[in-house]
Amino acid sequence: MNQELNINSLKEGVQYLCEKDPHLRKIVKKRQGQINLFKRPSGFNGLINLIVEQQLSVASAKAIFGRLKKSIAPFSAKQFLQTEIEVFRAAGLSYQKINYCTGIAEACLSKKIDFSSLEQMSNEEIVNELTKFKGIGEWTAQCYLLGCMSRKDAWPSSDLGLQVAIQRLKGLRTRPQKLTTEEIAKPWKPFRSVAALILWSSYD
Repeated sequence: MNQELNINSLKEGVQYLCEKDPHLRKIVKKRQGQINLFKRPSGFNGLINLIVEQQLSVASAKAIFGRLKKSIAPFSAKQFLQTEIEVFRAAGLSYQKINYCTGIAEACLSKKIDFSSLEQMSNEEIVNELTKFKGIGEWTAQCYLLGCMSRKDAWPSSDLGLQVAIQRLKGLRTRPQKLTTEEIAKPWKPFRSVAALILWSSYD
């Protein structure tokens, strides 16, 4: 089965989900069918981007990552490891995230993280592989699947934005936690990435 999320599979997924779930259909109708893809760079660039985004607003993360990209050229694992800590701090990166990103850069250089081999793996195998590394939790791995690898059935169930969107959408009294969002999302397979895009779009 083709796992790629692109313009065509996005349309297919939106149609499938609108038939499956009247709540999602309501969002799509309000958005007049305009659902945007979530795109991030692939490889080292994308992983660092997502680590920067952890627990930050989209605007703050974008500003920090933008400053990093300007300061580190070329933006590669090798160049990253040759960069002084003051550069990271000036860009707005916390000490904890500096450690995470440095560890990821070392793993990329030593080929412990091999991006070409990830392409041949299932979603579950990729999550298991990436979460071996410090700084990459399930949220980061699932967002890497969705944004960097364009997999159409990724589901970052611990994402606060998705949990709040589901709470509002389903009229729940409390914000659903990770296991609940996974249960709610089961009928949305094999287009959970598209469901995430629809839910995120409810904030636009």
